[in-house]
Amino acid sequence: MLDADEIQATDAGDDAARRAIAGPITLGFPARPEPVRLARLVGAAVAGSVDASLDDIEDLRIAVGEACTMLVGHATPSARVEITIEPRAEAIDFSAQLRGGLRPDPQVDDLAQLVLRSLADDVDFRLDADEAALTFSWPIAGAASSGSSSGR
Repeated sequence: MLDADEIQATDAGDDAARRAIAGPITLGFPARPEPVRLARLVGAAVAGSVDASLDDIEDLRIAVGEACTMLVGHATPSARVEITIEPRAEAIDFSAQLRGGLRPDPQVDDLAQLVLRSLADDVDFRLDADEAALTFSWPIAGAASSGSSSGR
């Protein structure tokens, strides 16, 4: 049985787990499909920390996965994906860069782009000579204006 100090410590840990994540979360991984699952989990954790609904958590998880998958489709075997997810008061900002080389014949996934644009606002995908970048904003329910351009 837990004593009073242990119960208080457990309650403090529960309160800390319920607080919104402050500051940006960054993650880097090899540009392969397998690590994209980790990026999805990070996105879901950030959405959960701002008290998003289960449906909204799933939407952000999918959006992060589609964004990372788009970059992986453009990557050479030695490339890396670096993502940053930053919660703000009104939205969660996502940015990702593909570094270390683009394929000469990138795989463009039109369906992934369509899904991402239906889930997030301000989607911007850029290809340069040796780098790709993707950003989007995901409005936090209740904080977003009613004129949001996403389908959420």
